[in-house]
Amino acid sequence: MRLEMSDLDFTISCTVTFYSKKRRTPPNLNNGKYCPHLVIKGSEQLLGVNFIDGEDVTFDKQIGANALPVYETVDYSALQVGAEFFIMEGGNIVGEGIVKEIFQHKPYRSK
Repeated sequence: MRLEMSDLDFTISCTVTFYSKKRRTPPNLNNGKYCPHLVIKGSEQLLGVNFIDGEDVTFDKQIGANALPVYETVDYSALQVGAEFFIMEGGNIVGEGIVKEIFQHKPYRSK
């Protein structure tokens, strides 16, 4: 089943690894301020995300994290379970990851 994901109504659960040779300090994935781009391996499309929580980053070690999409005009449908991606800051690859799960947000229904 392919989800239509142009709306910002989902959370990306993934594992990520940040490269020690590309950053001086590890990013904080828990303060809602880290907003890199993801690029699916083999693609060039920039997918802006905002990391909302995750394990403390240890360079060159895989950790779990969750991110939200940022841009309403971007098609995030390539972010499917199993998709491998690079983490980009500007033109620099600072890490990589893999999508583990997509959580579709349920619409609020009034009674």
